[in-house]
Amino acid sequence: MVSRSELKEDSLDLALGILQLARDPEHGFKHSRHFSPIFKWDLQKECLNRFITHPKLQPLINEQFDIPWPSFDAMRAMPVGSLGFCAQQMFSKLGIEPLAPVNKNLRKVVGTNEKEDYLSRRLRKFHDIFHLVLGVDTSVAGEAAVQTYVAVSQQLPAVVAILSASMTHSFLYPDEHRMIWEAISFGAQVGLAGVFLEGCRWEEGWERPLAEWRSELGLITLLENSPFQDEIHRWETPST
Repeated sequence: MVSRSELKEDSLDLALGILQLARDPEHGFKHSRHFSPIFKWDLQKECLNRFITHPKLQPLINEQFDIPWPSFDAMRAMPVGSLGFCAQQMFSKLGIEPLAPVNKNLRKVVGTNEKEDYLSRRLRKFHDIFHLVLGVDTSVAGEAAVQTYVAVSQQLPAVVAILSASMTHSFLYPDEHRMIWEAISFGAQVGLAGVFLEGCRWEEGWERPLAEWRSELGLITLLENSPFQDEIHRWETPST
């Protein structure tokens, strides 16, 4: 049972994290330590336990499914328009690390088990692939779209807290306000449509066309309403 004083301290810490992330979204890792208290919440634990038992996730978790990624050179040699080709184009052009580093700023406030650790690593590894498949950029609005999808799909309080930083950002920077909220609307539509990116075995389909992945996931019609029209097909052809 969390004491009253501890709850007050955690609430202030979380509020500070939301405000700092809203003002400085490019340095999310630096501010993430303020979000650590969420992982002590009973609601977070209950939702995580429910998410881990999702029928499309259980096979991956039980197998601890994990195939090493191909190199950038190997991805570059894949068919134009394939998931792997598009991924290396995006990573190379934007200077994104293909495998997200471990966030050492996020304090470990509760124990985790093998299944939770595996799932955390996998979601971190494929976060940028979610951006690619959903056809959204890496701006605050693009991140808001992905986080909204994740909030609907995973139903985890920790994600909602991070999303609230994007919402706050929209008030601090009025020029971005409309795009952020349109992105949130798009992400919610994708999640509510039943799209489930977390259960995909991306490693077995690097050479499959990105368009084929999107069709299989039920994204084609949804993408027609995306506010990121310039981004959807951006990486499907060789950059000049």
